[in-house]
Amino acid sequence: MATRRPARVRSRLGYWRGALVLVALVTGCGDDKAEPSTPLGGSGGSDGNGAASADAGSDPTPPSGAAGGAGGSETNPILGGIGGLPDAGGPTTACSPGETQPCNFDQLCSGEQTCGSDGTFGSCECSTSGLVGSGVVGARCESDADCAGGATCLLADSNVYLGFGGPAGGYCTFGCNIISEAPYDDDCDSHDPESFCGPFGPDSSLICVRTCLSLDPDPGEAKCLNRPDLVCLSPTAGGGQAFNGMREIGYCKPQCGSDADCPAGRFCHSQAGTCTTFQVDAAPVGARCNLDTQCGGRACEDRNDENIGTCTAPCVLGALSGCGYARDASPRDVACLQPLVAAGRFSEGVGDSGLCRELCDVAEDCERFEDGWVCSELNTGASDFFGRPGACTPPQ
Repeated sequence: MATRRPARVRSRLGYWRGALVLVALVTGCGDDKAEPSTPLGGSGGSDGNGAASADAGSDPTPPSGAAGGAGGSETNPILGGIGGLPDAGGPTTACSPGETQPCNFDQLCSGEQTCGSDGTFGSCECSTSGLVGSGVVGARCESDADCAGGATCLLADSNVYLGFGGPAGGYCTFGCNIISEAPYDDDCDSHDPESFCGPFGPDSSLICVRTCLSLDPDPGEAKCLNRPDLVCLSPTAGGGQAFNGMREIGYCKPQCGSDADCPAGRFCHSQAGTCTTFQVDAAPVGARCNLDTQCGGRACEDRNDENIGTCTAPCVLGALSGCGYARDASPRDVACLQPLVAAGRFSEGVGDSGLCRELCDVAEDCERFEDGWVCSELNTGASDFFGRPGACTPPQ
């Protein structure tokens, strides 16, 4: 596994840039922009919500493995995010009770399936044997009793995360009092070495949040504790620095995938990533837009010279749930197809920030069909994973 502590020291300032951007996005629900945004993917990233900044003039050469499963694409940036998806899991044929086999939970982690008494394999259980740190901060919870070491549970039906909503699945944390300088031996460090103290509570109060490394995780890394409802927000995705193709230290931010992730009476706020008491009534992913506020995900991307763009929303790369659809949804009309951060042939990867794009069978399925958008064929792995043969892309 990659050495993590030095990376954490090098990139500490990126946390606060990303945190401040996130607070502004949640409280302001997305500022509208008059100027067109830079296209994403292979053409060098986007400033869509002020939360991504890739160096369009760079073509970094990352170390082995750093290009990631998200892979960028210089010819078709939307399809670049899903160009190399492998199969989603192991075979599901009849088995003997107690038999085990390797599997993947979505694309987020490798794990193991166990054959039940009915002779079929159960769900994929991700291994955390390679976990760095204690795994306390950021763990799932439904009450304080579920959190180890005396941690507090940020409940999904609360408004404690940034004072705006509750993390889907809960989020174990501690209150903290001071943000120290290197070597960062603050209150959070003593509870979980892979956490830090930041202004993520109500009224920017200080709480501990889990740290992570961007780009594809190493085997057994348990990035963001293998949770599909947490996204690894890197300094680059948070708008703090240009993408250089290297792994960056980030933090595990709540990112619900759909209303199914939230308690009864709560809705998944796609922009904030938390469960809230209200729905966002605005244009869907794929719709034409001029302003961020016209879109349900508060993101109008890829605007042209006439300031006409396309609605999208944030999501977790590699997670099948997301973009308003539960993991078992069928059919699925939208999916997390595109890396938020990319430059040249490289992009961030599994577990990192992505953008939602439309799926399709034919061009007429696309919201912007009348503008000439087409249904571009997905590769076999991506088609099997999302359950649709194509993705909506602009005319070449």
